[in-house]
Amino acid sequence: MSAARSRAQSCNWRRCLHIVVSGFAIHHQPDIRKKQLYGEIYRVLAPAGVFLNLEHVACLSKSGAELFDEFFIDHLWDFHRSNGGTQSRQSVAASFHCRSDKKENILATVEDQCGWLRQIGFEDVDCFLIVFELALFGGRKTTSHPLS
Repeated sequence: MSAARSRAQSCNWRRCLHIVVSGFAIHHQPDIRKKQLYGEIYRVLAPAGVFLNLEHVACLSKSGAELFDEFFIDHLWDFHRSNGGTQSRQSVAASFHCRSDKKENILATVEDQCGWLRQIGFEDVDCFLIVFELALFGGRKTTSHPLS
């Protein structure tokens, strides 16, 4: 225990993190801030550190977004009915499309965001899982990039 405590005390925490995980937070930021955050994350990672982001992302096509919305509305409606709700599917859909938090979602495509990670210096950047507008993506910090 004392060896771990000694290492922690001597570690510059700003360059010592081996993994950073974000979930459903960064998509509320404008794209310029997303890029800045990814740079800040890169700088706090130790060499070979990993960044993973589970995030709400923009679909590449209008039909993909519409398919996601229909899928989500169907499941919301099923949830409401299974809990004794009497709303029609149309009512659930209207509530979904007019929800107050919708304007807070500033979505970027996973391709754009993976590109930003590569520009910053992350290696092994990939989208590890994507289901409609939900994606898990990230990368690993290099040791040879100027931001290291």
